[in-house]
Amino acid sequence: MQWWFWPLGTIIICLIWLVLNRWTSLKRFKIKILDIIPIPMWVALHFTMGYRFGTSWILWFMLIWFVFGEIITWVLLRRKWQWTTFWHKYWEWTGLVGATLLLIITIIGFFYH
Repeated sequence: MQWWFWPLGTIIICLIWLVLNRWTSLKRFKIKILDIIPIPMWVALHFTMGYRFGTSWILWFMLIWFVFGEIITWVLLRRKWQWTTFWHKYWEWTGLVGATLLLIITIIGFFYH
């Protein structure tokens, strides 16, 4: 199995979800793509790094992200953000960070291929 199957498969899963969410009755549930992508992005990032570089630093990335999350939790909840609003946004930001890291790792992987 090639290492680039994981980023490609994750993009295909996201595109399928977009199509299903836009043109089927799933849109009534109001689940956005940012609600779905965090887990597939982080799993794909783990396997992409593992297959391409032989080791995965996913735990370090997640540790840094969670420490950053604790800091922004402290700041934003003191500014009267609602608890549920913050955690929904943090979940979306987690997916975006995973997508950004996956893009960076994929570009580095093709550059050093």
